Amino acid sequence: MSRLDPERIRHVASPLIELGCALHVLAEPRHHDRTEWAEQVRAAMPAVLRDELAAWAWTVRAVRARFFATSPATGLPSFTDELAVLRSRPPEDLAAELIRPLRGRPLATQNTDLDAVRRWALSRGRPIAELVESLLTSPAEPVERFLDFLDACWQGWFGEIWVASRDQLAARGRQDRDLAKRDGLSVMLCSLDGSVAARDPDNLVVQKIQNKRIDLAQHSLLLVPSNFIAPHLFLGEVPGEPLTIIYPAAGRGQSAVPTAQAIRHRLEALAVPDRLQVCRAVASESRTAGEIATLWNLNPTQVTRHLRALTRAGLVTAERQGRFVAYRLDEQVMRSIGTDLLDLVMR
Repeated sequence: MSRLDPERIRHVASPLIELGCALHVLAEPRHHDRTEWAEQVRAAMPAVLRDELAAWAWTVRAVRARFFATSPATGLPSFTDELAVLRSRPPEDLAAELIRPLRGRPLATQNTDLDAVRRWALSRGRPIAELVESLLTSPAEPVERFLDFLDACWQGWFGEIWVASRDQLAARGRQDRDLAKRDGLSVMLCSLDGSVAARDPDNLVVQKIQNKRIDLAQHSLLLVPSNFIAPHLFLGEVPGEPLTIIYPAAGRGQSAVPTAQAIRHRLEALAVPDRLQVCRAVASESRTAGEIATLWNLNPTQVTRHLRALTRAGLVTAERQGRFVAYRLDEQVMRSIGTDLLDLVMR
Protein backbone atom coordinates (compact mmCIF):
# COMPACT_ATOMS: atom_id res chain seq x y z
CA MET A 1 0.00 0.00 0.00
CA SER A 2 1.28 3.45 -0.78
CA ARG A 3 0.58 7.04 0.29
CA LEU A 4 -2.99 8.34 0.41
CA ASP A 5 -4.31 11.81 1.20
CA PRO A 6 -6.29 11.54 4.47
CA GLU A 7 -9.06 13.59 2.86
CA ARG A 8 -9.76 10.57 0.65
CA ILE A 9 -10.51 8.44 3.71
CA ARG A 10 -14.09 8.06 4.87
CA HIS A 11 -15.75 5.84 7.44
CA VAL A 12 -19.15 4.27 7.79
CA ALA A 13 -21.02 2.32 10.44
CA SER A 14 -23.21 0.39 8.02
CA PRO A 15 -26.02 -1.79 9.39
CA LEU A 16 -26.15 -3.64 6.07
CA ILE A 17 -22.45 -4.52 6.10
CA GLU A 18 -22.64 -5.44 9.78
CA LEU A 19 -25.65 -7.65 9.09
CA GLY A 20 -23.59 -9.42 6.42
CA CYS A 21 -20.82 -9.98 8.96
CA ALA A 22 -23.32 -11.29 11.52
CA LEU A 23 -24.85 -13.65 8.95
CA HIS A 24 -21.36 -14.96 8.20
CA VAL A 25 -20.88 -15.72 11.90
CA LEU A 26 -24.22 -17.53 12.00
CA ALA A 27 -23.09 -19.62 9.02
CA GLU A 28 -19.62 -20.37 10.47
CA PRO A 29 -19.72 -19.68 14.23
CA ARG A 30 -16.92 -21.99 15.36
CA HIS A 31 -13.98 -20.17 13.82
CA HIS A 32 -15.36 -16.93 15.29
CA ASP A 33 -15.62 -18.58 18.73
CA ARG A 34 -19.28 -17.53 18.91
CA THR A 35 -21.05 -20.87 18.85
CA GLU A 36 -23.12 -20.10 21.94
CA TRP A 37 -24.23 -16.74 20.53
CA ALA A 38 -25.19 -18.34 17.21
CA GLU A 39 -27.20 -21.05 18.94
CA GLN A 40 -29.10 -18.47 20.97
CA VAL A 41 -29.92 -16.38 17.90
CA ARG A 42 -31.04 -19.40 15.91
CA ALA A 43 -33.16 -20.72 18.77
CA ALA A 44 -35.07 -17.43 18.94
CA MET A 45 -35.82 -17.44 15.19
CA PRO A 46 -39.07 -18.78 13.77
CA ALA A 47 -38.52 -21.93 11.71
CA VAL A 48 -39.22 -20.14 8.43
CA LEU A 49 -36.43 -17.65 9.11
CA ARG A 50 -33.99 -20.44 10.00
CA ASP A 51 -34.83 -22.08 6.68
CA GLU A 52 -34.16 -18.83 4.82
CA LEU A 53 -30.87 -18.42 6.68
CA ALA A 54 -29.79 -21.84 5.43
CA ALA A 55 -30.96 -21.05 1.90
CA TRP A 56 -28.92 -17.83 1.64
CA ALA A 57 -25.86 -18.71 3.74
CA TRP A 58 -23.72 -19.18 0.60
CA THR A 59 -23.93 -15.42 -0.09
CA VAL A 60 -21.93 -14.56 3.05
CA ARG A 61 -19.39 -17.35 3.54
CA ALA A 62 -15.86 -17.07 2.09
CA VAL A 63 -16.91 -14.55 -0.60
CA ARG A 64 -19.59 -11.94 0.01
CA ALA A 65 -22.25 -10.40 -2.13
CA ARG A 66 -20.93 -6.99 -3.19
CA PHE A 67 -23.35 -4.87 -1.12
CA PHE A 68 -22.06 -6.63 2.02
CA ALA A 69 -18.52 -5.54 1.10
CA THR A 70 -18.77 -1.80 0.42
CA SER A 71 -21.11 1.13 0.98
CA PRO A 72 -21.85 4.41 -0.81
CA ALA A 73 -22.82 5.98 2.53
CA THR A 74 -20.74 7.85 5.09
CA GLY A 75 -21.20 8.14 8.83
CA LEU A 76 -24.22 6.36 10.28
CA PRO A 77 -26.85 5.44 7.67
CA SER A 78 -30.09 3.74 8.69
CA PHE A 79 -30.95 0.17 7.75
CA THR A 80 -34.25 1.39 6.31
CA ASP A 81 -32.42 3.69 3.91
CA GLU A 82 -29.87 1.05 2.93
CA LEU A 83 -32.60 -1.51 2.27
CA ALA A 84 -34.60 1.03 0.27
CA VAL A 85 -31.55 1.63 -1.95
CA LEU A 86 -31.32 -2.10 -2.62
CA ARG A 87 -35.05 -2.32 -3.41
CA SER A 88 -34.72 0.54 -5.88
CA ARG A 89 -32.08 -1.25 -7.94
CA PRO A 90 -32.88 -3.46 -10.94
CA PRO A 91 -33.24 -7.07 -9.78
CA GLU A 92 -30.81 -8.19 -12.49
CA ASP A 93 -28.07 -6.08 -10.89
CA LEU A 94 -28.70 -7.44 -7.41
CA ALA A 95 -28.88 -11.00 -8.73
CA ALA A 96 -25.47 -10.55 -10.35
CA GLU A 97 -24.06 -9.40 -7.02
CA LEU A 98 -25.72 -12.22 -5.12
CA ILE A 99 -24.10 -14.88 -7.28
CA ARG A 100 -20.66 -13.30 -6.93
CA PRO A 101 -19.59 -15.93 -4.35
CA LEU A 102 -20.09 -18.59 -7.04
CA ARG A 103 -18.25 -16.92 -9.89
CA GLY A 104 -15.14 -15.35 -8.37
CA ARG A 105 -14.78 -12.79 -11.17
CA PRO A 106 -17.10 -10.48 -13.16
CA LEU A 107 -19.82 -12.54 -14.77
CA ALA A 108 -19.64 -12.57 -18.54
CA THR A 109 -22.39 -13.61 -20.89
CA GLN A 110 -20.58 -16.69 -22.18
CA ASN A 111 -22.29 -19.99 -21.43
CA THR A 112 -19.10 -21.32 -19.87
CA ASP A 113 -19.33 -18.73 -17.06
CA LEU A 114 -22.99 -19.49 -16.44
CA ASP A 115 -22.29 -23.19 -16.51
CA ALA A 116 -19.62 -22.74 -13.87
CA VAL A 117 -22.04 -20.83 -11.62
CA ARG A 118 -24.62 -23.59 -12.02
CA ARG A 119 -22.02 -26.27 -11.30
CA TRP A 120 -20.78 -24.67 -8.08
CA ALA A 121 -24.37 -24.04 -7.01
CA LEU A 122 -25.23 -27.70 -7.56
CA SER A 123 -22.26 -28.72 -5.43
CA ARG A 124 -24.06 -27.03 -2.53
CA GLY A 125 -27.20 -29.10 -3.00
CA ARG A 126 -30.28 -29.17 -5.19
CA PRO A 127 -32.22 -26.42 -3.30
CA ILE A 128 -29.32 -23.97 -3.72
CA ALA A 129 -28.98 -24.93 -7.39
CA GLU A 130 -32.66 -24.19 -7.97
CA LEU A 131 -32.41 -20.86 -6.14
CA VAL A 132 -29.36 -19.81 -8.18
CA GLU A 133 -31.05 -20.90 -11.41
CA SER A 134 -33.95 -18.57 -10.63
CA LEU A 135 -31.48 -15.73 -9.95
CA LEU A 136 -29.93 -16.33 -13.36
CA THR A 137 -33.13 -16.66 -15.36
CA SER A 138 -35.98 -14.87 -13.50
CA PRO A 139 -34.31 -12.70 -10.85
CA ALA A 140 -37.22 -10.49 -9.73
CA GLU A 141 -38.86 -13.02 -7.39
CA PRO A 142 -35.72 -14.48 -5.71
CA VAL A 143 -34.24 -10.99 -5.28
CA GLU A 144 -37.42 -9.83 -3.56
CA ARG A 145 -37.29 -12.96 -1.42
CA PHE A 146 -33.72 -12.14 -0.40
CA LEU A 147 -34.53 -8.54 0.49
CA ASP A 148 -37.50 -9.74 2.53
CA PHE A 149 -35.09 -12.11 4.29
CA LEU A 150 -32.83 -9.19 5.23
CA ASP A 151 -35.84 -7.24 6.49
CA ALA A 152 -36.99 -10.23 8.54
CA CYS A 153 -33.52 -10.51 10.09
CA TRP A 154 -33.65 -6.85 10.99
CA GLN A 155 -37.11 -7.10 12.52
CA GLY A 156 -36.52 -10.44 14.24
CA TRP A 157 -33.08 -10.14 15.82
CA PHE A 158 -30.50 -7.88 14.24
CA GLY A 159 -32.17 -4.51 14.76
CA GLU A 160 -31.77 -4.78 18.51
CA ILE A 161 -28.10 -5.72 18.15
CA TRP A 162 -27.50 -2.75 15.85
CA VAL A 163 -29.16 -0.20 18.16
CA ALA A 164 -26.88 -1.37 20.99
CA SER A 165 -23.67 -1.11 18.91
CA ARG A 166 -24.12 1.57 16.24
CA ASP A 167 -22.80 4.53 18.27
CA GLN A 168 -19.70 2.59 19.32
CA LEU A 169 -18.98 1.59 15.71
CA ALA A 170 -19.50 5.13 14.44
CA ALA A 171 -17.18 6.50 17.14
CA ARG A 172 -14.49 3.94 16.25
CA GLY A 173 -14.66 4.92 12.58
CA ARG A 174 -14.29 8.62 13.43
CA GLN A 175 -11.40 7.84 15.75
CA ASP A 176 -9.52 5.92 13.08
CA ARG A 177 -10.05 8.57 10.42
CA ASP A 178 -8.84 11.25 12.86
CA LEU A 179 -5.81 9.11 13.70
CA ALA A 180 -4.92 8.91 10.00
CA LYS A 181 -5.15 12.69 9.66
CA ARG A 182 -3.11 13.31 12.80
CA ASP A 183 -0.42 10.61 12.71
CA GLY A 184 -0.55 9.34 9.12
CA LEU A 185 -2.21 6.58 7.20
CA SER A 186 0.46 3.98 8.03
CA VAL A 187 0.07 4.44 11.78
CA MET A 188 -3.70 4.20 11.55
CA LEU A 189 -3.75 1.06 9.39
CA CYS A 190 -1.23 -0.70 11.62
CA SER A 191 -3.51 0.00 14.60
CA LEU A 192 -6.44 -1.86 13.04
CA ASP A 193 -5.26 -5.46 13.32
CA GLY A 194 -2.28 -7.63 14.18
CA SER A 195 -1.99 -8.77 10.56
CA VAL A 196 -0.98 -5.26 9.40
CA ALA A 197 2.68 -4.24 9.61
CA ALA A 198 4.70 -1.38 8.10
CA ARG A 199 7.71 -1.99 5.85
CA ASP A 200 8.25 1.76 5.59
CA PRO A 201 5.98 4.83 5.77
CA ASP A 202 4.66 4.21 2.26
CA ASN A 203 4.41 0.41 2.25
CA LEU A 204 2.32 -1.83 4.45
CA VAL A 205 1.97 -5.59 4.47
CA VAL A 206 -1.25 -7.36 5.39
CA GLN A 207 -0.56 -10.98 6.24
CA LYS A 208 -3.07 -12.98 4.22
CA ILE A 209 -2.74 -16.07 2.04
CA GLN A 210 -3.27 -14.10 -1.17
CA ASN A 211 -0.37 -12.21 -2.73
CA LYS A 212 -1.47 -8.89 -4.16
CA ARG A 213 -0.17 -5.34 -4.29
CA ILE A 214 -2.65 -2.51 -3.89
CA ASP A 215 -1.65 1.03 -4.79
CA LEU A 216 -3.69 3.31 -2.56
CA ALA A 217 -2.87 6.25 -4.82
CA GLN A 218 -5.43 4.72 -7.19
CA HIS A 219 -8.15 4.37 -4.53
CA SER A 220 -10.02 6.15 -1.85
CA LEU A 221 -10.43 4.27 1.43
CA LEU A 222 -13.55 3.22 3.30
CA LEU A 223 -13.14 2.21 6.97
CA VAL A 224 -15.83 -0.12 8.34
CA PRO A 225 -15.42 -1.21 11.98
CA SER A 226 -17.34 -4.36 12.90
CA ASN A 227 -18.15 -6.35 16.02
CA PHE A 228 -18.53 -9.55 13.99
CA ILE A 229 -15.61 -9.61 11.53
CA ALA A 230 -12.91 -10.98 13.91
CA PRO A 231 -10.76 -13.00 13.44
CA HIS A 232 -10.85 -11.84 9.81
CA LEU A 233 -9.62 -8.61 8.29
CA PHE A 234 -11.63 -8.03 5.12
CA LEU A 235 -10.11 -6.12 2.20
CA GLY A 236 -12.67 -5.43 -0.50
CA GLU A 237 -11.38 -4.15 -3.84
CA VAL A 238 -14.43 -3.61 -6.05
CA PRO A 239 -13.91 -1.83 -9.40
CA GLY A 240 -15.13 1.75 -9.20
CA GLU A 241 -15.50 1.61 -5.40
CA PRO A 242 -13.17 2.67 -2.58
CA LEU A 243 -10.91 0.06 -1.05
CA THR A 244 -13.04 -1.21 1.81
CA ILE A 245 -11.45 -2.42 5.04
CA ILE A 246 -13.79 -4.20 7.44
CA TYR A 247 -11.88 -4.65 10.68
CA PRO A 248 -12.51 -5.63 14.31
CA ALA A 249 -13.91 -2.70 16.25
CA ALA A 250 -12.15 -3.95 19.38
CA GLY A 251 -8.83 -2.97 17.81
CA ARG A 252 -5.47 -4.67 17.51
CA GLY A 253 -6.10 -7.43 20.01
CA GLN A 254 -4.04 -10.22 18.51
CA SER A 255 -0.27 -10.45 18.29
CA ALA A 256 1.57 -10.08 15.01
CA VAL A 257 0.44 -12.57 12.39
CA PRO A 258 3.22 -14.72 10.87
CA THR A 259 3.77 -14.53 7.15
CA ALA A 260 2.39 -17.18 4.83
CA GLN A 261 6.00 -17.94 3.82
CA ALA A 262 7.00 -18.58 7.44
CA ILE A 263 4.06 -20.95 7.93
CA ARG A 264 4.94 -22.82 4.74
CA HIS A 265 8.56 -23.17 5.88
CA ARG A 266 7.42 -24.67 9.20
CA LEU A 267 5.05 -27.13 7.56
CA GLU A 268 7.62 -28.13 4.94
CA ALA A 269 10.22 -28.65 7.67
CA LEU A 270 7.89 -30.97 9.56
CA ALA A 271 6.84 -32.92 6.46
CA VAL A 272 10.26 -34.53 5.93
CA PRO A 273 10.52 -38.12 7.29
CA ASP A 274 12.12 -38.41 10.76
CA ARG A 275 11.61 -34.69 11.55
CA LEU A 276 8.80 -35.35 14.05
CA GLN A 277 11.02 -37.95 15.72
CA VAL A 278 13.81 -35.38 16.01
CA CYS A 279 11.32 -32.87 17.43
CA ARG A 280 10.26 -35.45 20.00
CA ALA A 281 13.88 -35.99 20.98
CA VAL A 282 14.30 -32.32 21.93
CA ALA A 283 10.78 -31.71 23.25
CA SER A 284 11.45 -32.35 26.94
CA GLU A 285 15.11 -31.38 27.24
CA SER A 286 17.98 -29.97 25.22
CA ARG A 287 20.04 -32.53 23.31
CA THR A 288 22.92 -32.51 20.85
CA ALA A 289 22.73 -34.01 17.38
CA GLY A 290 25.10 -36.82 18.36
CA GLU A 291 23.04 -37.78 21.39
CA ILE A 292 19.84 -37.87 19.32
CA ALA A 293 21.49 -40.02 16.65
CA THR A 294 22.71 -42.49 19.26
CA LEU A 295 19.53 -42.75 21.32
CA TRP A 296 17.17 -42.96 18.33
CA ASN A 297 19.52 -44.97 16.10
CA LEU A 298 19.54 -42.36 13.33
CA ASN A 299 22.22 -41.25 10.89
CA PRO A 300 24.25 -38.45 12.59
CA THR A 301 24.64 -36.42 9.40
CA GLN A 302 20.90 -36.59 8.69
CA VAL A 303 20.08 -35.60 12.27
CA THR A 304 22.29 -32.51 11.94
CA ARG A 305 20.55 -31.57 8.69
CA HIS A 306 17.13 -32.08 10.29
CA LEU A 307 18.02 -29.88 13.26
CA ARG A 308 19.38 -27.10 11.07
CA ALA A 309 16.21 -27.11 8.96
CA LEU A 310 14.00 -27.09 12.05
CA THR A 311 16.06 -24.23 13.50
CA ARG A 312 15.77 -22.18 10.29
CA ALA A 313 12.00 -22.72 10.40
CA GLY A 314 11.89 -21.41 13.98
CA LEU A 315 10.65 -24.70 15.44
CA VAL A 316 13.83 -25.52 17.35
CA THR A 317 16.29 -23.27 19.16
CA ALA A 318 20.05 -23.86 19.27
CA GLU A 319 22.35 -22.94 22.15
CA ARG A 320 26.11 -23.45 22.23
CA GLN A 321 27.41 -25.12 25.37
CA GLY A 322 31.21 -25.21 25.14
CA ARG A 323 32.11 -27.30 22.12
CA PHE A 324 28.58 -28.69 21.87
CA VAL A 325 25.40 -27.28 20.35
CA ALA A 326 22.23 -28.24 22.22
CA TYR A 327 18.83 -28.07 20.58
CA ARG A 328 15.42 -27.60 22.18
CA LEU A 329 11.90 -27.59 20.75
CA ASP A 330 10.21 -24.16 20.82
CA GLU A 331 6.96 -25.30 22.41
CA GLN A 332 5.19 -21.98 21.90
CA VAL A 333 5.87 -21.97 18.15
CA MET A 334 4.82 -25.60 17.85
CA ARG A 335 1.62 -24.87 19.76
CA SER A 336 0.84 -22.01 17.39
CA ILE A 337 0.79 -24.51 14.51
CA GLY A 338 -1.63 -26.81 16.29
CA THR A 339 -2.27 -28.37 19.67
CA ASP A 340 -2.74 -31.83 18.13
CA LEU A 341 0.76 -31.63 16.66
CA LEU A 342 2.26 -30.50 19.97
CA ASP A 343 0.42 -33.21 21.89
CA LEU A 344 1.76 -35.84 19.47
CA VAL A 345 5.33 -34.62 19.80
CA MET A 346 5.17 -34.31 23.60
CA ARG A 347 3.51 -37.69 24.15
